[in-house]
Amino acid sequence: MIALAAWTAPAAAQEPASIAGRVIGPEGEGVAGAAVEATPESGTARRTTSGEDGAFRIDGLRPGRWTLRASRVGFGDVRQAVSLGAGARHTVQLRLGERPYVLEGVEVVSPRGTQRERVRFETEAGITARVITGNEIKMLPGLGEADVLRAVEVLPGVVSTSDFSSAFNVRGGSSDQNLILLDGFTIFNPFHLGGLFSVFNSDVIARAELLSGGFGAQYGGRVSSVLTVETEPGDGPLAVETGVSLVSSRVAVHSSLPKRVARSLGGENASWFVSARRSYFDALLRPITDFPYHLTDLQAGATVETGGGGRVQLTGYFGEDVLDLSDFDPPGEEDAGSVLRVTWNWGNDVAGVRWTQPVGSRWVAETRLGFSRYAELLRFPDFSDARFGSSVQETALRSDFTGQVSPRLTVQTGGELNRMRYDNRAEAGGTVFVDGSRSGLFAAAYGQARWQPSPAWIVEPGLRLDFGRSNAGACSSGPPADPFPDDPEDVVVRPNRSCVIPSPRLAVKRFLGADRSAALKVAAGRYVQFLHSLRDEQLPLSNDTWVLADANVPPVVSDQVQLGLEKYWGERWYASVEGYYRHYGGVTDLNPADDPNHPGDDLLLGDGNSYGMDVLVRRSTGRLTGWTTVSLLKASRTFPDPAAVGIEGVPQTVTFAPIFDRRVDVDVVMQYELPGGIDAGLRWNYGSGTPFTRPVAQVLGFETDIAEGGYRFPYPRTGDDEDPNYYVVLADRNRERYPAYHRLDVTVRRPYTRRWGSFTPYVQVLNAYNKRNVLFYFYNYDKSPPTRSGISMFPFLPSIGFEASF
Repeated sequence: MIALAAWTAPAAAQEPASIAGRVIGPEGEGVAGAAVEATPESGTARRTTSGEDGAFRIDGLRPGRWTLRASRVGFGDVRQAVSLGAGARHTVQLRLGERPYVLEGVEVVSPRGTQRERVRFETEAGITARVITGNEIKMLPGLGEADVLRAVEVLPGVVSTSDFSSAFNVRGGSSDQNLILLDGFTIFNPFHLGGLFSVFNSDVIARAELLSGGFGAQYGGRVSSVLTVETEPGDGPLAVETGVSLVSSRVAVHSSLPKRVARSLGGENASWFVSARRSYFDALLRPITDFPYHLTDLQAGATVETGGGGRVQLTGYFGEDVLDLSDFDPPGEEDAGSVLRVTWNWGNDVAGVRWTQPVGSRWVAETRLGFSRYAELLRFPDFSDARFGSSVQETALRSDFTGQVSPRLTVQTGGELNRMRYDNRAEAGGTVFVDGSRSGLFAAAYGQARWQPSPAWIVEPGLRLDFGRSNAGACSSGPPADPFPDDPEDVVVRPNRSCVIPSPRLAVKRFLGADRSAALKVAAGRYVQFLHSLRDEQLPLSNDTWVLADANVPPVVSDQVQLGLEKYWGERWYASVEGYYRHYGGVTDLNPADDPNHPGDDLLLGDGNSYGMDVLVRRSTGRLTGWTTVSLLKASRTFPDPAAVGIEGVPQTVTFAPIFDRRVDVDVVMQYELPGGIDAGLRWNYGSGTPFTRPVAQVLGFETDIAEGGYRFPYPRTGDDEDPNYYVVLADRNRERYPAYHRLDVTVRRPYTRRWGSFTPYVQVLNAYNKRNVLFYFYNYDKSPPTRSGISMFPFLPSIGFEASF
C-alpha cells in the first residue's frame, strides 16, 4: 500500500492544469484576435488566440508559476503571473490598455472604430459593419451640436430624405425597418421634435456601429439594418463634461467606484455615469415671453466587473418632448377665442441589465433583460373629451451562448422572448375614431456557426426560427387575394395559425493574398419583422405610430443577398465595393379608401424590391483622415390601387419609387489637424433627386341635382359664403423627381488644456454655400398659367457652442 501511494503521488503532482478567460479592451469589450502567451519559469511558451468575444483557453500546462501575456495591434500589452496547482482550472481576465505609437516625435493613436472593423474583417464572413467613434461624431457637423443619427447619414448605403429629419433609410428599406439599440436595448423613436435631431447625448457615446447587411442569425426584429449606440463605461477618476449649444445645455458625470464598494456589489471593479440634457429657450425667454417647447434627456449607467471575466451592465434612459400651448393667447382680443390650445408630450423610457459571464473554459454567456416604451399624447385643454395618443412597449429577455468547440469551429446559439403591446386611440366629441390596442408574444431561437477550414476561408451557416402571435390571432400568411371585396368581411386575411418563420443565413469569405489583406465575401439570408410603423415618410416632421403583425397584417419578410470585395493597405487605407439585392414581402401603406366600419382594411399590403451598390474608400491615419462613399440604389414598392377597383382593363396594382429612392448618393468626409491645435471637419453630400407626386390639374366638383336629377355646376348662390369644392388631379404616384441635392457642412474645434481640465469652443456651419435644396413644391392652378412655388430645406445656418471637461 505504501509503495502504491509512493508510485501514484508523483503522477498526481504532474496532472496538467489549464488557464481560461477573456481578453478585454479598455472599455470592457471583448477583444478578438489577441495573441495570448503563457510562459513558464523554464521551458517552452504556449500560445493561442482569443475568439470573437475575447475568450481563450490553454490546456496541458504543467504545475508551477506561469506568466500570461496578451497583446493586440492598437492596444498596450498586459502581463499577469499565475501559480497553477496540479489539475488546476484557472480563470483570468486580461485587460488591454490603449497605446500610442511614438515615431520620431510624431504620436499616432490607433483609431478604435477602424480597429473594430478590422477585427470583423479578419474574423467574420459576411457582415457589413461600419463604425463611427465618439470623436468622429463630434467632428461631423450636426444641427447645433454633434448628433449620432446625423453622423450615420455619411455611411455607405444610408439615405436621408430631408434636412428636417434625422431618420434614415438603409439599402431600400423603410426607416422603421432599422433596429436602433442603446447598449443592446431597443429605442423605438430616437428623435426629438419629430425627427429634427436624436435623443443621444454625444458626451457619453463611445461609438456607433451600423450593420447594414449580411448579419448572422443572432440578429432579428428588423429587416433592414441594426444600429448599436454604445456608451462610455465611465471608469477612471471623477470627471465632469459639459456643453452648451444653440439647441441645449448638457452635463455628464462619471467615475469609478471605490474598490470596497465594488466588492460589496460582488465585483472587482465598478464604474458609473449620469448624463442630462435639456433645451433652454423656454427658461431663457421666460422674462420676455412664453416659449412653448422644451426637451429633456436623462441617461445613467453602471458597470460591475465580476470575477472570472464577468461583467454586469445597467442601462437607463428617460426622454421627453413637451409642446405646451395651453396658455398661449394671441395679440388682440378679437382673436383670443379662435386659437386652438394644445399640449403635446412624447418620449422614450428604457431600463435594462446585461450580464456577460464565461461558463466553464470554452463558453461565454450573455443575458439581457430590458424594458422599452415610447408614448405620445396630444390634448386640447378647451375640449376635455378630445385626445389623440399612441404608445408601444416591449419587455424582452434574451440569452446567448458562444463557445469555441475547436480551433477552427466556433458555435453561437441562443433565444429571445418578447412581449409587445401598442395602443393607438383618437377620440373627440364623444366619438372614438381610432381604438387600436393589441399585445403579442414573439419568440426566436437561433444557431450560428463559424467554421474556418483553412486560413483562407471562413464559412458561417446559421438558422433562425421566428414565432409571433398577437391577441388578435397569429400573424397572417400574406396579403388577401382581393383587397377590395364587395363584402367587407372578406377583407380579413385568413391567419396562418403556426406562424413559425424559418430564416436561414449563410455567409462565405475567401481571403486573397499571402497577407490576407483582401477578401471576397458573399452572404444571403432571410429576415423577419413583426412590427410596422404607420408614419408617412414623405412628411419631414412626424412621429411613428406602431402596429403589430396579426391576423390582418402580415410580418415583413425580406430575402437578401450581397456580394462584396474588401482590401486593406496597412493601417492607413481601406476600400470596399459591395452589391446587393433585397425583396420585401408584407410591407404596408395607409389605405386612402378604407372603410371606418371595418378595421381589416386600414392598411394596404404589398411588397418591394431594392438593389444597388456601395463603394467606400477610407484613410484612417495621418493629419488628414476621412472617407468617401458612393451609393447607387433603385427601390420600388407595389400595392393594390384603390382607384382602379372595378375598372376593367386597368391594372389593379400600382408600382412606384418610394420617397427614399435616391438613385445616387455621394458623401465626402474629411477631418484635418490644422496648425495651432485646431481641428477642422467637413462633409459634402450630393444626392440625386427624390421622387414626388405632381398635381397636374385642379377641377371643380359638380353637385347632385336632387330635384331635376343628374348633376349641376355649383354656381355661387346669394348669401352663400361657402366656396365650391375643388379637387386636385394627381399624376402617377412618385413619377416626378425633385432637383439634385447637395450641401457643404463645416465644423472647427479648438481644444484648450488647463490645470482644471479642458475647454473646447466650436463653430459649425450647415449649408456653407447656401444651396436652396427643395423640400416641397406647391402648385397654384387659380392663376393662368398655373404657377409653382416651393419651400427650401436648411439655408446657410451657422452655430456656436462649447464643451468643457473637469
